[in-house]
Amino acid sequence: MFKKILLPVDQPDYDEQTLQVVKDLALKYNSELVIFNSQDISPNVYWVNDPIVMERIPTTTEDYSRDIVKKVAEFFEGTSLKITEFTSTGDPASEILHLLDKDDAIDLVIMATHGMKASKRFLLGSVTNKVVHHAKVPVLVMR
Repeated sequence: MFKKILLPVDQPDYDEQTLQVVKDLALKYNSELVIFNSQDISPNVYWVNDPIVMERIPTTTEDYSRDIVKKVAEFFEGTSLKITEFTSTGDPASEILHLLDKDDAIDLVIMATHGMKASKRFLLGSVTNKVVHHAKVPVLVMR
């Protein structure tokens, strides 16, 4: 049923419950799994008193993106799943949608939502929200 599943990830310590659902589903359908990360390198605009503290990434954006994907891929080690690791730079939602357009074999996207506060979601938007509204394939959202 699901030949190829896209798993966009945004951090190396991705939600383990979501990873377990992905693993179970992929094993059940003998799916190929595409683990994907995109780092947005455009400058961020923050409100004057925004409490967000940006951490400096000690490596290049590409290395950081690859490290995230590799760390998540470790969860699937020891299974029979075919894993493809893919990274890019750019707006994550746009890059996910671009990948879906480029690879028509992907027939399911599984994403976690991180419970962004309503005000922040309204101002900045949500990657998951954008993908759900614009993807041409089913999107399973895990909370």
